[in-house]
Amino acid sequence: MKSYKWIDSKGNTICATIRDFAERYDFPPSMARSLAAGVRSRLRGWCSGSSKPRVKRARQRFLTKLVNTRTGESAILGLSIAKFARDHGLSRQGLNELITSRVPMYRGWMLESTRQLLDA
Repeated sequence: MKSYKWIDSKGNTICATIRDFAERYDFPPSMARSLAAGVRSRLRGWCSGSSKPRVKRARQRFLTKLVNTRTGESAILGLSIAKFARDHGLSRQGLNELITSRVPMYRGWMLESTRQLLDA
């Protein structure tokens, strides 16, 4: 049987068959199949490991790492900008401007790639 890749909200990659993944994480097999095939790019805190261009863009956004320079906290953006903003007490607009590189820093948060450039 073929194994597929799924990425959880913490950035961990899981390789399993569709049936095993569906049973282990309580997904209907049809949803697990659509996530594995790239029909859906994200679902219930999981991101597809498919190689379709649309899914690659969604995965890149999903795995965007942000660093708080004040506290040293590092976090993955995850499923939605709105949820990340709500969880960290930020505005969606400010966070979106940070992610799209319109501003280099927002309330102590910056992209990890920007931080690496500054440290080099």
